[in-house]
Amino acid sequence: MTQIKEDIYWVGAVDWCIRNFHSYITHRGSSYNSYLVVDEKVALIDFVKAPFAEEQVTRISEVIDPKKVDYIVANHAEPDHSGSIRRLLEACPNAEMIATERCVNTLRKYYGDDIKATPIEKTPSLKLGKRSLTFVPVPMAHWPDSMVSYMPEEKLLFSNDAFGQHLASSGRFDDEVDEAELMQEASTYYANILMPLWRSVSRALKALEGVKVEMIAPSHGIVWRKDPGKILAAYQGWVAGVSRKRAVVVYDTMWGSTQILARAIADGIASKGVEVRVHCLGTSPSSDVIADILDAKAVIVGSPTLNNHIFPTVAGFLAYMHGLKPVNKIGAAFGSYGWAGGAKKVVETEMQASGIQMVESDIDFVFKPNGDETKRAYAFGQMMGEKVLAV
Repeated sequence: MTQIKEDIYWVGAVDWCIRNFHSYITHRGSSYNSYLVVDEKVALIDFVKAPFAEEQVTRISEVIDPKKVDYIVANHAEPDHSGSIRRLLEACPNAEMIATERCVNTLRKYYGDDIKATPIEKTPSLKLGKRSLTFVPVPMAHWPDSMVSYMPEEKLLFSNDAFGQHLASSGRFDDEVDEAELMQEASTYYANILMPLWRSVSRALKALEGVKVEMIAPSHGIVWRKDPGKILAAYQGWVAGVSRKRAVVVYDTMWGSTQILARAIADGIASKGVEVRVHCLGTSPSSDVIADILDAKAVIVGSPTLNNHIFPTVAGFLAYMHGLKPVNKIGAAFGSYGWAGGAKKVVETEMQASGIQMVESDIDFVFKPNGDETKRAYAFGQMMGEKVLAV
């Protein structure tokens, strides 16, 4: 239990062990945040993931008898947010649950038709005493059922998945963790969870315009108390597709031929003074690659041809990227092959389907690239570097 404001407590759980969140590699673990507001009426905001249900009940009990909880606010029905619902409803038998109608329906699909809740369409706000909660639906940021809860008296936003991070830490606040790690995990979270929903996130940000926010309490990671404006500004840039002078080269290789081309292209890009990141998909998780692509201007993807098609790891990455739909990017494809090609064309098609503006490339060579072919790859990298600088 941690007090985040007077009579407002964090009663969630820290998951130090999780490393895979539906294919998003969580190098630094995560947390499942729940908040308890003690006033004339007592409100609990959000559940936690199922394995941590008893821990949540224990934290609540450190503050108040769970039977005194009057309301449980469910901002989102995804199981990492709602998994402790059965244990909490048992521990808090007098609580009325509040959620969007879509959230109520989803909770019933997960946990049974006997789940009862009052939809915010009937109860758009709650008066707790000297404090109140206002509920704002934010559909598709990032599920259709999502909402945020705002406490105007404290200028406190319970932001659900927005502004969160998969970050396990002993500190609960932004000024208690390493700032570089925090912003890296915040950007990685946005890239892998919210990037394809940027329009919905943008609408949610616009809804916050004019709303005074002095603290943001998300469902994962730390609470922003020192500088909530920092993450708000970062989100404004991400939804706008603001990019850095950066290129990302992504590839996998069978016998080293595609790797030779990847390194030559990367060297050519760097020779123009452009930052370049290189990822081999044999060792880099797709979620790490996407984190680098978030604010990059260019993405160049290479694959060897295997059975007249792309390499399996490249196929998996392209499918992952397609779903996330990065915005405002230019891109190109390259590859190598043995007796017949084909991979490069597939890569180009998949990248175009992801919304990337393609640059024509002839970097597709048979077997191991010779000196002249490697020079062509380097020159192509220089050209891509110039395009990054020009936009």
